[in-house]
Amino acid sequence: MKAKKYQSLLTSILLSLFSTTSNAQEMTVEWAPFVKHLATTDQQLISAADQVNSEFLIKQQGFIKRELVKKNEREYADIIYWQTKTDALNAGEKVFTCIKCNEYFKYMNVKEKSGEGFSHYTIIKSW
Repeated sequence: MKAKKYQSLLTSILLSLFSTTSNAQEMTVEWAPFVKHLATTDQQLISAADQVNSEFLIKQQGFIKRELVKKNEREYADIIYWQTKTDALNAGEKVFTCIKCNEYFKYMNVKEKSGEGFSHYTIIKSW
């Protein structure tokens, strides 16, 4: 029970770190963990992620920046910073009609779960 309380407290602290106030507006941080396919290299993943950034994300209203982070040889996460939650949700509605996004998603094993618990990741690319 104690461990659950500490985990809840830690989650609250981490979530508060992900929000900052700027000009009375909250910035939104999108956390998108995933597992890559075994045959996919980091370079393939980064190349496809570059295409998503240049062909899709930079054209979306409210996009601030993005980081691709790596936990181990298979677990990764995209961290995307938005001016507002509405901006993030609007972009999310468009992502599945984005050809470059779908090419990027092909490198992911959507059947496996990732990003649970407290972990440390290494930034492998920032835009």
